[in-house]
This record gives sequence, structure tokens and C-alpha cells, in this order.
Amino acid sequence: MQLSNNKLVDRGVKMIQEALGLDYKSAEKLLTEIGSVRKVIENYKK
Repeated sequence: MQLSNNKLVDRGVKMIQEALGLDYKSAEKLLTEIGSVRKVIENYKK
């Protein structure tokens, strides 16, 4: 998913939260740093 607007960023953050059990700020930080929901989930899955 390309993060082209705030709605998509929010959706991506929520997907990361659900997959990894993180709080919103942590998920948002990872997404901002890495830039891809898939990469965040693949790299940080427990």
C-alpha cells in the first residue's frame, strides 16, 4: 500500500498495531521510518 495521504497512513498504522500488538505511536514511528506496512510486519513479527 502506498502511503499517499493521511487516511492511508492511519489505515497502515492500524494494520501494524493489529499484527504486532503495538500502541499507535510505536506503529506510526515504524511505518514512518520504514515506509511500508509489509516490510514493518515482516521484519518485526514476533
